[in-house]
Amino acid sequence: MPYSVYAILSGGGEIIVKCAHCQGPANIRYLPDQQEVVMRCSHCLYQTVHQPRYAYSAAAVCTHCERWFNQPLHNRQQFGQKKVHFPCPYCHTINRAEVRKQETGYWQMPEIHQGRDPYFGLELYFMDCYRGQPVWALNREHLSYLLDYISADLRENSMYFQIIRTASHPLPKYMKEAKNRDGIVRLLRKMQNKRSLSSSGKEG
Repeated sequence: MPYSVYAILSGGGEIIVKCAHCQGPANIRYLPDQQEVVMRCSHCLYQTVHQPRYAYSAAAVCTHCERWFNQPLHNRQQFGQKKVHFPCPYCHTINRAEVRKQETGYWQMPEIHQGRDPYFGLELYFMDCYRGQPVWALNREHLSYLLDYISADLRENSMYFQIIRTASHPLPKYMKEAKNRDGIVRLLRKMQNKRSLSSSGKEG
């Protein structure tokens, strides 16, 4: 899927959203050197960093049955401790276990939900509705791709159809239905006329 959230961010691309402060176009990028997902608005200069989520566990070799365990911790008061008393899941002996902290990662289920990005919960900049159904694009390149795909004359036996079908990513059924195609193409072209700013601050 060339235009999934993961594919775009891991490939050095950006997702365009509405800034939480000025509602103008802002970009979300993944910075591999810092291992951070950052949102920056080139208009009002607002910037924020996604705080990664962590999972905590209690790990030890049981002093009684000598079996290794690494069990999830759910008590937030224990998260900041180095050692906690924790029952062995096999023999229930209370052990002094090491508290382990592990980042859950940026790439677990990074999907768009209700037209909002998965990191900051901001509305996508290129988003509208067609007959009550959401139509959106992650960035200007994705928008152009959708226009080319939906407006193409997809003839079953044409070479172009084979290329497009292979390159495409799953789209909702209503976006591909012939009765909706003209209306959705008009909507996508309307989105294309919206101004956006790249990460370099240049108008797109």
